[in-house]
Parts: sequence; structure tokens; C-alpha cells
Amino acid sequence: RDTTACALSWTFYELTRHPEVVAKVVQEVESVCGVGKDADYSYDTAAKLKYVHCVALEVLRLHPSVTNDPRYAVKDDVLPDGTRIPAGAGIDLCFYTMGRKEEIWGDDALEFRPERFMDEKETSAFKYPVFNAGPRTCLGRPLAIMNMKLVMSILLTSEVEIVDEIGHDGKYCWTLVESMKGGFEVTIRRRRKDVEEPLAR
Repeated sequence: RDTTACALSWTFYELTRHPEVVAKVVQEVESVCGVGKDADYSYDTAAKLKYVHCVALEVLRLHPSVTNDPRYAVKDDVLPDGTRIPAGAGIDLCFYTMGRKEEIWGDDALEFRPERFMDEKETSAFKYPVFNAGPRTCLGRPLAIMNMKLVMSILLTSEVEIVDEIGHDGKYCWTLVESMKGGFEVTIRRRRKDVEEPLAR
């Protein structure tokens, strides 16, 4: 629950700052799932949402719910690049740092750009280790991504919009998961232009 809550908070943090991404999400969802009460958000239909899938991946690239994964060597070992790890030594896999390295993601590594995943059939888990890699890959990966896709699809095509009126500064509360410092307080407004009062905060 904590990791999913973090992922969704950072999803809407990014979406409130990128209306052009929201427009593309809405266009794809309405095209694939339909509109209004007749919309189909079944698993099979949601699986066809390619751009929305890329948005979820991009959010987690920049804001992984679990930022690092410490390991300790039980015996002497050698990493693939030749680095020697003595028994008892600790190493830390920092997914947060890997997701922002220009050497891996290019000059625009710090930019929120879901399109970077559009041309990739399946991003290597060793390049994108948000859910770990190899035999220790997180079993919850498909569920987490689907949760993000469904929440985006349903909320962004609804009659309300989410507005960050306060202007969250993007700072983290570093715990076991990458929480938003102070949470993410937003205003929920109707999309109708003639209604100015917020529905809730």
C-alpha cells in the first residue's frame, strides 16, 4: 500500500505540471476505453493503453517508490565490471540515482518525458531496476503498473480535475519508501468552466 500510494502521489505531482501529457492520456483512454458510463476499464482493455503505460514507467523512473536496495556479501565476490567485493562488505543499489543518470537516459534524464519509452518493446530491468531485476524481480510489478494506469484513466477522464494550488516543492520525506514531504494536498474541481468553487481539498 505504501509503495502504491507513493507512486500515485508522484504521478499526479508530475501530471499537474505537464498538461500536455494529461491531454495525451485523455485522448488515448477515450480512444481505447470509451467515454462515460460505457467506458471499458477491464484488464484486457487497459493493457492496450501504451502511452498511459509509458507515463507510469516515467513516473517511477524519476520517483521510484523504493529508492535503494542494500546488499551484503556473504563471501568474496566480483562484479561484472571487475570490481572486487570482499566478504562482509555492503553495497547499495540506488534506483533513484540510476533513474536520473545521463549516462543511462541521455541529456534529458531529469526531464519528465514518457515518450522515451514508446519505442522500447520492454525496457531491460537492469537499465530500469525500479522493480529489481533477475530472479528477485518484484512479483507485484504488473499489479502496481495496472493500478497506476487505471487510476489515471478513470480520474483524468472524469468530470473533475486535480489542481496543485499550493505548489508542492517536490521534496521527499526519505523513509523506507519515497514519500512526498508534507503529502500532496490538491484541490478537486469540476471541469465545467462555469463552476469556480472547488469540490474538495
